[in-house]
Amino acid sequence: MGDPTNVEAADPAKTTSEVVGPMSDEATVQMSQENNTCLWNDQEFSQGDQVSVDGTCYECCFGRWVQIE
Repeated sequence: MGDPTNVEAADPAKTTSEVVGPMSDEATVQMSQENNTCLWNDQEFSQGDQVSVDGTCYECCFGRWVQIE
């Protein structure tokens, strides 16, 4: 997989999918969710895509942004 896409901080005026903490702390991600795309400031990303915001990296995982370490 390539390097994460650098993005601006989430803009409340734009659509951004839910952001959750590190995978090890997040036990409620439902693997059966049908929505495999994520939005960040109205930009669509696919399952497995990664973004970086101010040095923090997130991965699109079943419609949510999951912080990865």
